[in-house]
Amino acid sequence: MGRARWENACFATGADGRLVDGQPIVIYAGNDRRGGRIWKFVTSAVYSDGMTAPQIREMLDDGTLYVAHFADLDNSTGQTLLSTGSEPTEGNPGQGRWIEFSVDSTDTPPNAAALGQPNITVGEALKDVDYNGIGGFPNDTIARKCLFTAATKLGVMETNRPEDIEYNYNDFSGTPRLYVAFTNHTRQVALDQSGVLFDPASHAANSPNRGDSAGSVMSIQEGNPLDPGASTTFTFFTAYRGQLSTAVGAAAAPDNIAIDRSGGVWFGTDGNFSRNGTADAVYYLDMDPAHKAGMPGVVN
Repeated sequence: MGRARWENACFATGADGRLVDGQPIVIYAGNDRRGGRIWKFVTSAVYSDGMTAPQIREMLDDGTLYVAHFADLDNSTGQTLLSTGSEPTEGNPGQGRWIEFSVDSTDTPPNAAALGQPNITVGEALKDVDYNGIGGFPNDTIARKCLFTAATKLGVMETNRPEDIEYNYNDFSGTPRLYVAFTNHTRQVALDQSGVLFDPASHAANSPNRGDSAGSVMSIQEGNPLDPGASTTFTFFTAYRGQLSTAVGAAAAPDNIAIDRSGGVWFGTDGNFSRNGTADAVYYLDMDPAHKAGMPGVVN
């Protein structure tokens, strides 16, 4: 079924770093592997100020799981938009949606139309023993034990290895955002652009190699950023594109991300030496709109 590696997760919080009174707990996590997806868990119960640690832990026993589908991505790169051939920008971001992941989900799988079953639900597709050439998952427990394979069955867009994801309530944009370190993806993918599994017999000849050895940091903004648990859509753009260069400051293979108290974004690399010949380091990703090229006092 494929090894699942979960290295980092984050909570959606308020400006003071605390959980938000009257809202569910929202947890984001990335499956750290090439092709791994990003997941969101929303508790059924809502948080109340003054809750004890055991009460908060109990909230995590029941909730809804969602998987992120980066609908606009070009499957052959995992970095560019299919419509433009360019990386998504803050001014022209990509579009995505959260798919409820459950055998009871009535959402539509991304590959439903391509497989000639436009009316099938996610739940029906997961349980179907032949859908997209992958066996069935009879219940949520089994499906959640095989998240990578089950998401592949549904045709969810593969990503370029999400090693870390962090929530930034104090983002310089003025709107809460997530930052994801996509470290690299230099191998072939399992699915075609429409989410259909490549025939194993012809996979080696037909599946594209992502060819992304530098990685990137992407920013994700919920469609409903002040109530992320209720958000069903998101936009995304490339905040930093990894560089294969010997120039000062060139960084490849972003790995861990940290958000400071003022909303600043930091990331470390893991593999920069093998790509650029310089040691791994920690970098500050300046996302302040006042520091963009063309702003007063900014020199390129």
